[in-house]
Amino acid sequence: MQLKKQYSLPIAIALASAMLLTVFLFPPEWYLKVAIVVIVPCMVLIIGNRLVTSERINAIRSQLENIIQTLEGFDLDEPKKVTFEISHLPIFNELNEYLMDLIDRVRSNYHANKQFTQNASHELQTPLAIIKGHAELLLQSRNIRKKESEALGLILQNANRLSKINNALILLSKIEHHRFADTEMVNFSKVTDDILSNFDDLIQMNGITIKKINNADMVVEMSKSLAEILITNLIQNAIRHNLKNGFIEMVYAADEFLVTNPGVELEYPPERLFKRFKKQSTSEESIGLGLSIIKKICDQNNLEVAYLHHDNMHTFKIKRLKNYARI
Repeated sequence: MQLKKQYSLPIAIALASAMLLTVFLFPPEWYLKVAIVVIVPCMVLIIGNRLVTSERINAIRSQLENIIQTLEGFDLDEPKKVTFEISHLPIFNELNEYLMDLIDRVRSNYHANKQFTQNASHELQTPLAIIKGHAELLLQSRNIRKKESEALGLILQNANRLSKINNALILLSKIEHHRFADTEMVNFSKVTDDILSNFDDLIQMNGITIKKINNADMVVEMSKSLAEILITNLIQNAIRHNLKNGFIEMVYAADEFLVTNPGVELEYPPERLFKRFKKQSTSEESIGLGLSIIKKICDQNNLEVAYLHHDNMHTFKIKRLKNYARI
């Protein structure tokens, strides 16, 4: 609470008078004694406290650095048990025990999920192959009637779809579990040229024109297999959602790769585009996992995928993130 202005001057005069009286009443030796008895111990306490605090902070920092270093070297696929250094601070020992227990549980869940995925995919492949084989065999029969032929065709169509979904989910699982460890410097322009040759017939059948603008080579350190899957899905998507006699434009730059095609507007918000089993096309060939695979590959390789739409033009942009260490 501030004092009123009229009281400020009298108080100041009173304080000054008290200080002058103190100076005249006590000899100089008294002030020296006060300094020795009061000020010096206070200074010792302050300096000592700072030294102790600094030492404790350094100990805490060192312990945290050890924990971070251990966690950075942690690999889910390695069976080796994770251990931390024993600390003289009890709270860190408790934290280390909690982290070791948490890591064991995460690793156990990871391996259980991995094993389930492998078993499920393997068990699905056999019955699907049997269904497809028998359906194809029955379709070749001479005595088959039209309704039976249509029913068998539907069975075969859905069996093929299930097989594609199974393979796509296996691929997603492999990407999530970092099964594509081998990396090399991949030139997106060269990989795209190789992949486009596989789609020549489909591109010509739909009257699609390919346009290329190569401003610079985009070279990324990643698995070449994943790069091929990424670009294949982008091209398939551009062909499937194109217009008759449309075009696909590919723009290359040092840090980004764009694929553009004309097409109808989306039926749902763009933010849902990369969700699994979300698809625009009613085509039976589309399983709604292609863009999810693209997103997952980008996430695993320090790339960003974005969707842009303007004047009935659809663009997918693959961009290298800024913190990517380019060679």
